Amino acid sequence: MSATPRDTFLAAVAKMLGENPIGASPLGAVLVCEGWLLEEILHSIFPSDDKFTLDRDKLNRLLLNCGRPMITEHFYEYFFGSVDSLEKFEAGVEKFRVKAMWLYGNFRFALKKLGTTSTHEFEAEIRKTEPKSPAGFEARELFTDIDPIPTADLGLLGYLSGKKIADLDICLETVELLDAQPAKIAEMLAAIGPEKQKRISDILAGHEISFPPVGTGGLEPGTLAPMLARIKSLSTSLHSRQNKAIEIGLKNTHRYLTLPYLDVYVATSMRTQQDFENQHHFIQDVFGDPQVRDLKLRYFDPTVSYANDRITKGVVEMLMLRRAQVTIYTASSEDTLGKDSELAATLAQGKAVIAYVPPGLDAKAELLRVDHPLGLQLDITSGVVHGIIVVRSAQDCAKMLRKVLLRERTFTIRHEKGNFLLEEVETKSVLRVVSDDPYLTHAFWTFFHHRH
Repeated sequence: MSATPRDTFLAAVAKMLGENPIGASPLGAVLVCEGWLLEEILHSIFPSDDKFTLDRDKLNRLLLNCGRPMITEHFYEYFFGSVDSLEKFEAGVEKFRVKAMWLYGNFRFALKKLGTTSTHEFEAEIRKTEPKSPAGFEARELFTDIDPIPTADLGLLGYLSGKKIADLDICLETVELLDAQPAKIAEMLAAIGPEKQKRISDILAGHEISFPPVGTGGLEPGTLAPMLARIKSLSTSLHSRQNKAIEIGLKNTHRYLTLPYLDVYVATSMRTQQDFENQHHFIQDVFGDPQVRDLKLRYFDPTVSYANDRITKGVVEMLMLRRAQVTIYTASSEDTLGKDSELAATLAQGKAVIAYVPPGLDAKAELLRVDHPLGLQLDITSGVVHGIIVVRSAQDCAKMLRKVLLRERTFTIRHEKGNFLLEEVETKSVLRVVSDDPYLTHAFWTFFHHRH
């Protein structure tokens, strides 16, 4: 049996009130008036089968008889002012529900908060959901504070790269000793032992320098001098390049610390030179994209920042994370505690996270979008559950970054496994969640707002 217009209307009102719209009597749990009075109210709204007439007084009368506060004129005008059909009323309810989920994570509180406040307070709340003009961004000066580091030297800022240089220095010391006493090459290698000799051989092989893994293996006195010269030259060059990169990285860190504002924090974990290069190119692609280039964004680029120790690095990055409006999280096959913590900390502040999952990591993308335990986090100040936006390319990351900063995203609400999910239309990412379990909802908000 198909639903009548009255049934559809009552279901829409139930949605607005945060009640379960499914069933023979969608308002049965909240209705405080007699059945005949409800019929009178509905008859005034549906005077005939093909006519729908609604105004604030009629809606307020229905709300009053559902135990809810009456709504203000500015609330009605914003959501239902042009309503002259049942379809438009349903659209107005959906518009309200999207904003309710976005701002408060609770339909009933949202109706009370938005429906009864002054015009000034209502407009201030609604403004948080409305698109922003890019003019404020475009009027900024270009972001040119940060000095570049040669791409080939980015990895020299990493702790793993520092260890590689230290390993090369050990090889240099060993070859110097061998070169100083050519008559004792075999004796000295035996004293070093096969494991250490193989380690030296592997390290030098990484720099395309041949050294026998076990025994002398043709390691004659005459071969040591040119080998030593190559290792010395390589070590001197790497130390010089590393010192220069660190000098620039330290200066950049100080610049980041004193920027008046920061728009975006980039969370990543980098160990190898390839990690640094991939992340650096991704950051350049995102912030150089025409979709955000005109916004002249200030962003923290971890590939050109350096700190002398892990504690300093952690404190710097925590401050950057606290100050930024958005965090871009770059996923990898094996993520770290630090990076995952930054994702969760951003959501806990009620800020947006865009998770970029490179091609080839389809399962990881689905995990972050649907199943990851950190994919939904509680805003510790508001109690609203926040989710992450998952993208698969630098171009899509730039597109969503612009939409986040200018509040241009579009949403749809779907119901799944006892929860209402607010889903971003383009990426299918769930960004807000509201439970339809009245017991859970009551317990959650009671204890969230409770103060010991």
